[in-house]
Amino acid sequence: MKRTSYPRPVSRSLKVAAVVSISVTGMLFAAMQHAKTLRTTRLLHQLPSTARAVLRIDSAALEKTAAGKTLLAALVATEQLSEIEMVCALDPFEALSEVVAWIRGPDDQPLQSIGVMLKGRAASAGTLAACHRALVEGRGGTVLRLDGPSGPMLANREQQSAIAVIDDRTIVAGSVTTVSEAIGVQRGTAPALIERRSIAARWPFLARGSSISAILEPPGHWISALERVAERLGGPFALEGAQTIGLLVESGSAGAVVFSIDVSSAELAAENAARMRDWITSPPEHLEPPWTDLLRTARVSVRDRSIEVTVDVSSLSTAL
Repeated sequence: MKRTSYPRPVSRSLKVAAVVSISVTGMLFAAMQHAKTLRTTRLLHQLPSTARAVLRIDSAALEKTAAGKTLLAALVATEQLSEIEMVCALDPFEALSEVVAWIRGPDDQPLQSIGVMLKGRAASAGTLAACHRALVEGRGGTVLRLDGPSGPMLANREQQSAIAVIDDRTIVAGSVTTVSEAIGVQRGTAPALIERRSIAARWPFLARGSSISAILEPPGHWISALERVAERLGGPFALEGAQTIGLLVESGSAGAVVFSIDVSSAELAAENAARMRDWITSPPEHLEPPWTDLLRTARVSVRDRSIEVTVDVSSLSTAL
């Protein structure tokens, strides 16, 4: 008579080992995700909560990102970069690992002044501070030491602009108020941007894996004003309920730039996206090349409360 064979029961030790292995894998994955989130939100812990708009450029990633270089060439005056190279003997993007600019202001004047944070790669904070002094003095100004409420800084005689060393690789520059706020955040005596919920919620998506990322929390009166302008021009208004407006250029991207608009509801996102598609199909008559060519490449998609508009900026490299 044939014996019937049955599968051997899995031993208790193997079951325990499997459970432990799965748990460890899950913990490692969670730790990696947490580390990525910390990296992307690091900047929000360094800027003041008064910031309403932020632009970050990763210089190393930008070197391999054609779309980012094209976008910067279209928006940044080459004369400004040339002046830095000539006066300071520095190539800004080789000398720096990160460039951050932000616009800050109180609730009644949300876009009051601009701040800049520079992190050195091939240049120290001392070298960057010396460059700032050379630029100010080259324009006939004078740089003085100023002991502000948050710490020491260098400022011009009229105290319209100032600069402070944050660490051996980092400086901040801007108005005296702007620099004082930035120093206060570093010392833990002033609230950081991570506390501004709308920006804190959207920034990780824009910053992760990007050579260029930017975000704006538009003041309420801007939205109202833009709606009136759209009505006068006879075009659709596609920013209803906008809470943040963002931009990202993924590292290594050949031409794609993504604009991201986060609105108050999924219904409004769908309605705004439909208006955008209509506008792209029938652009205003006064729009001229190369912007008409750029508009033809636009693709609009919706994810829950977010609208994404992807455009190919490759044509700008030859048109501008």
